[in-house]
Amino acid sequence: MSKNVEEECKILKEKVFLNQFTVAEQQVFELALDGYSGREMQLILSKEEATIKSQRQTIISKLGVSSMKEAIKKFQHLEYESPRKILQS
Repeated sequence: MSKNVEEECKILKEKVFLNQFTVAEQQVFELALDGYSGREMQLILSKEEATIKSQRQTIISKLGVSSMKEAIKKFQHLEYESPRKILQS
């Protein structure tokens, strides 16, 4: 597979992965990917602590993992997942 096709496939997998989240959950997840803490997310997104915690818990639940760290690891290893497995989650 050419580099271009591999990159397109990776982008598509990321989009499918992120589409399982609401827009608000996507914002929280993207900030988590960038290493922001819950407190920093509150300030950036102008949301209450309970809202951020709830959205983080929903993300963790939707991915079937036990922590945000695991959720991030799952996203970072998407390129090794089969497309069929991603679509089933």
